[in-house]
Amino acid sequence: MATSRLERIGTIFTRVEGLLTRGAMKPDDRPLWFDVYRAFPPNEEPKFARPKPEVKKIRQILYKEDAIRAKFHAEGHGLGVNMLNPSGETQTKRLIQQYAMLKSEGVPENELIEKSIAAVSAERQISSKTTKNPDSVTAQVLGSADIKNIFKE
Repeated sequence: MATSRLERIGTIFTRVEGLLTRGAMKPDDRPLWFDVYRAFPPNEEPKFARPKPEVKKIRQILYKEDAIRAKFHAEGHGLGVNMLNPSGETQTKRLIQQYAMLKSEGVPENELIEKSIAAVSAERQISSKTTKNPDSVTAQVLGSADIKNIFKE
């Protein structure tokens, strides 16, 4: 449906304002947004004929940890969050810390991911054994989790 030239002139605010000033609309019948718009008008009036805003390219924001995280997830080693851990430290954060530590020790690049995963898995097994109630169902599930093969059948 094509819009006529008259429909493109003015804004809804100017139309309602015109109805109010000429008495075609009672002040009690004005829309709720009208007073807000009048009190806080936009910087640029929203008109149909206004040129489109310049489309700016979105800048990529990447951190060095993102590359490491991507390596872990690309090889299927993405670990979930243990919500029972009161420290709030995620497994991914531990993987990144372990990766950085092993890299500073001079471990070859192709072995970093596997050794990081092995170290974090060992930490996780130790922490699951030292839970407050080792007989709880949650402790048993977390202790027997095979992180590397969790989705393999």
